[in-house]
Amino acid sequence: YYSVQLHPFPPTWVRPWLEPTYLLWKPGGRGYERPSYMTRTEKDKPELTPEQELALMTKEVNASDGFDIDFSSFRCVFNYHPTVLHSDQFADDDSETTEDFLKMLAQEALDVYNGRHVTEYELVKVVKANYHFACAIMFLITFQVKDPYDNMIKLFQTRVRQGKHITTHYVFCRPKPNQGVKYIGIKKVVKRDIEQVVKSHVPKDVNKQK
Repeated sequence: YYSVQLHPFPPTWVRPWLEPTYLLWKPGGRGYERPSYMTRTEKDKPELTPEQELALMTKEVNASDGFDIDFSSFRCVFNYHPTVLHSDQFADDDSETTEDFLKMLAQEALDVYNGRHVTEYELVKVVKANYHFACAIMFLITFQVKDPYDNMIKLFQTRVRQGKHITTHYVFCRPKPNQGVKYIGIKKVVKRDIEQVVKSHVPKDVNKQK
């Protein structure tokens, strides 16, 4: 049974969806395995305690809703992880790489957003994505779109809970907050375009009298 839930996105972000940060493994502890994405070592300064790392991770998650996390700051392993776009970690029958898979999710989320807001944003590419487990996998995807109003590239975010062959739940899709740019999403109407529309709706007088 496979269910794709395309719920209308709420106008504002519902914070209860935000997964609290918690520590999984400390360096040197039982069960600890250094993730491939981790770059920080015991030689890097400042040296942070696990408690300090947890506080820093919590701050970054809360500040960005989990979308923007600097994983180079950590040696501990938490419940939030970055995806590796060029890997095949989340590849499936319809995608060769994790990036392909995330692009598919982002496109479907953007389609729903465009339909609800009557906009025409075009997906350009996936920039990055984090994830955590939530009775499936919750993806936090940051991606670029082209705004047809000014043809500028702008950032969007989507939160998608996905379980392979089980469910795909699009929690929300939105312009990335606090970017200092306007999001319009429809083509700019200039004077000549309006004149053409008006002319096209004026009946032609085929029996014009001399």
